[in-house]
Amino acid sequence: MKKFNQSLLTTAMLFAAGGANAAAFQLAEVSTSGLGRAYAGEAAIADNASVVATNPALMTLFKRPEISFGGVYVDAKVNLKGEFASNSPQISGLLANKNADQNNVVPSAFVPNAYFVYPVNEKFSIGGGMNVPFGLKTEFDSDYTAGVFGGKTDLTAINLNLSGAYRISEGLSFGLGINALYTKAKLERTAGVGADLINAQSAQAGRAVKVLDNSDVVTRLQDNEWGFGWNAGLVYEFNERNRLGVAYHSPITVGYKDHSAFNRTLNRTDTAKLDLDLPGYWEISGYHKVTDKFAFHYSYKYTHWKRFKELKANYTNDGVTALQKDEYFRGNSRIALGVSYDATDKLTLRSGIAYDETAADSYHSASIPDTDRTWYSLGATYKVTPDLSIDVAYAHLKGKKITFKEQQENIPFAVNYTSKSSANLYGLNVNYRF
Repeated sequence: MKKFNQSLLTTAMLFAAGGANAAAFQLAEVSTSGLGRAYAGEAAIADNASVVATNPALMTLFKRPEISFGGVYVDAKVNLKGEFASNSPQISGLLANKNADQNNVVPSAFVPNAYFVYPVNEKFSIGGGMNVPFGLKTEFDSDYTAGVFGGKTDLTAINLNLSGAYRISEGLSFGLGINALYTKAKLERTAGVGADLINAQSAQAGRAVKVLDNSDVVTRLQDNEWGFGWNAGLVYEFNERNRLGVAYHSPITVGYKDHSAFNRTLNRTDTAKLDLDLPGYWEISGYHKVTDKFAFHYSYKYTHWKRFKELKANYTNDGVTALQKDEYFRGNSRIALGVSYDATDKLTLRSGIAYDETAADSYHSASIPDTDRTWYSLGATYKVTPDLSIDVAYAHLKGKKITFKEQQENIPFAVNYTSKSSANLYGLNVNYRF
């Protein structure tokens, strides 16, 4: 059974290693119905069983058991243009006529989800599910000139949730859940132009032997680990047409321990540890049905990215640094507005717009290409039968063009980057009531 569970998680991760489409590498794609309204009203709307991932208190609104499963396909386009810079005239000369351009840094990916809700009685409900709250994959060419800044960065986090909800009074419900986060991480950097610099120094010293190739790996760290956290929510129903909800997800720290962490500069392969501090976040949402057919909804979400300061791995024997990458993130906000319209008894239409603030402050990174982004979303739900429905949605994300300099201590050059990003998201979910 243990091997089966690990195989199931691994299969899900093959689909879920996606690009960052909320701030930093947080993913918003928990459902297709939510995608259609740019995830406005997430903590107050009970469209389907995906409430398990947003606000478990909403499970008290379900009268019958329900399942929902599907996912969102993310087609991301992140292009970088880079120019080398150095204070050393000799290094500047060696870097002349070279650039650090790279297109399609973030590969496309499918972000899956699956949920169930089971009302035990009129006051108590339970539920569970699987979704991907964090995920990032940036992949540069193996011989990318600025491989020390790019290389491969791969993080996938599959969240398994079990929740319960209780109706405290006529209008007030409370929900609580536990989260088991199975993560897979890999950081790899290559020599790039660093190989040219080292080979030039070797030639100047009278050694004809080539020391490094541009594609040689200089740093590697990888591991699979679990992390654990919790989430909670409240929802208050003024009446059947108006609700307010608030939800909170706790921070999670995942401790990685790679027994073969590699650093070429130190000429060392040994056991190293790295703690990944994933942020907590909270959201407040409203849902208001102003006519029999039309409703509007809104959300404000804040993520505590400030706790994510660096990626630092130390060898366990002596504490020597195996990998160091400063990030200096800040807390960020997301604001979303959406509308829903019941066109017929079978067809519901949705639309939404959202503004997602970057978590990067004055320090940006080629390996985690983050920027302010605006969401434009459309979606629909069609009831095939009274119990079976299908959600479809599309969203376009437009990222703000940014320029930044990336540099690290002990690297004798920097890169001045210009980044352009956008993404198209396509969602499909199937929902069934028993």
